[in-house]
Amino acid sequence: MSQFEADALTSEVVANYLREHPDFFTKRGDLVDSLALPHHEGQAAISLVHLQMKRQRQRIDELEEEISTLMSLAKSNDRTFHEFMSLEESILKCDCLISVIKTIEDAAKLMGLVAYFRLLGTQPGYYSLDKNGYQRFATNYLNGKSAYLGRLRKADQVLLLGDGARAPEMGSYVILPLKKKSLQGILVFSSSDGGHFQPDMDTLFLRHLTLVLSHLVDTLPWKGQTYERVSHSSSQ
Repeated sequence: MSQFEADALTSEVVANYLREHPDFFTKRGDLVDSLALPHHEGQAAISLVHLQMKRQRQRIDELEEEISTLMSLAKSNDRTFHEFMSLEESILKCDCLISVIKTIEDAAKLMGLVAYFRLLGTQPGYYSLDKNGYQRFATNYLNGKSAYLGRLRKADQVLLLGDGARAPEMGSYVILPLKKKSLQGILVFSSSDGGHFQPDMDTLFLRHLTLVLSHLVDTLPWKGQTYERVSHSSSQ
């Protein structure tokens, strides 16, 4: 059999198969997209062109829906951006860490959240963080990530926040380590809504807040060590 005859036979086999399986291309959209088909009046291939056009229209509809979603997200992000920029401006004006904490707690309350601030190296009390407890949590949940988002077991709540924290048992959390050259502490936000903080959420604004906060922890005095805790308007 010559190469020409072999090619003709192969083409005939393909043609017969396609005639017997008219839905072949509908199940292989990626193949349809990759075909470069001539479109001339009267040619049988026009059905494939129509199929391509249908898929293109579907893709346009999908893109329009994605754009609408992105626009809504951008609007929400714009509001969040301004909220966090305003918060950062406020804490940069503070002259001590107690004022910084109070400012963050008040801002969290306005957003329907509760803020928690825990530091290493402080005297035992409300704001102290147990290093060993944090390391166990970090090993189990962070694994090198810059934040943890999601639900938190009661045991982990006590481990990180202590027995005195009024943390929602069925809520959701975002836990952000504060680091300079080494671990300084953690910033935590909680919501009573168990689905508020999701693992796939973007933490860009929160991570920038922790950078500013880490700088302030490194430079500002505590100024208020005689008080074990300050007024927690955001946790009441």
